[in-house]
Amino acid sequence: MADNLITLTHEQYYEGKDNTQLSGDDRQYGNYQFIKVGDVVNDILANYGGEGMMLNGVRLRNIKYHANRALQELSFDTFRSTRSVEIEIPPSLVMALPHDYVGYTKVTWKDSYGIEHILYPAILTSNPKPYNQDNNYFLEFDSNSNTTHASDSNTWFDYHGNTPNSSVNAVNIDDNDIIQGANGQLFGGEPKSMNVNGSFYIDYHKGRIHFSSNCAGKTVTFKYISDGVAYLNDGVENVGATPSDPWQNEIHVEKDFIVHKFAQEAMIKHVLYGLLLAKGNPQQQGLLSLLKKEKAVETRRAKLRLSAVKLEEITQIMRGKSKWIKH
Repeated sequence: MADNLITLTHEQYYEGKDNTQLSGDDRQYGNYQFIKVGDVVNDILANYGGEGMMLNGVRLRNIKYHANRALQELSFDTFRSTRSVEIEIPPSLVMALPHDYVGYTKVTWKDSYGIEHILYPAILTSNPKPYNQDNNYFLEFDSNSNTTHASDSNTWFDYHGNTPNSSVNAVNIDDNDIIQGANGQLFGGEPKSMNVNGSFYIDYHKGRIHFSSNCAGKTVTFKYISDGVAYLNDGVENVGATPSDPWQNEIHVEKDFIVHKFAQEAMIKHVLYGLLLAKGNPQQQGLLSLLKKEKAVETRRAKLRLSAVKLEEITQIMRGKSKWIKH
């Protein structure tokens, strides 16, 4: 496939379209590690489609559908399409969930040295729907006989007004206390009530992230998982097409359907298995069982490759656990 080849000269790659290295234009360095999902679809169609082949009679749109599904599934647990946003917490202590958000991985705030400190979820609070009540504590209704409610609950209002280390169950000890012999006052305490870094709560119903009051003004990094298809275009090219523009093959990781080459074979197995399962041909049960096993093997292999754990890093971690480990 043409898109699997390097079509740029070294100068074109490093200088970019504006002939300036590291200028911040819309190109992405290091994109050879990825392949467009459209190219994977074309490869599947070329190798498994046609008369007498496994995917005989399968439509292109069906292959594209299962390719998108495979990309989503692999994004969650295998290549984990992790994104991050940095925001200064406003006085309202609220930020909106990113529009491609699926699940969070870590929330931190940075100090003046650029060191990140972990924020933990506020598991001891929530933001329930607060019904409006009259003086007799009866529910109030609108003109359509529906219950009315406020925007935020008293529970949430109180959470915003108190930092974790000023709550009833928290312990507030400064350095002077420790010097004067306060050691041991934390014994038996629960970590969830002693987090001085602050906390957050995700209101999935409203799509908002709420932070405790001691996070106000801090710069917070919100790291989360996307499913890999939020920004993407169709991405399916004509089989065998040879573009005249060398930049046409360049991958943009924010706009193109892409998959890491370590997971390319896993994606192919996912697509083939999904297509054969959808066909429901009883004569292909043996092949379906084989593809299911191959899909699991290739997914596991891709996960290991993408874990990027190096021997040197493992050794460095283990040295911190034991003084006996040497080179």
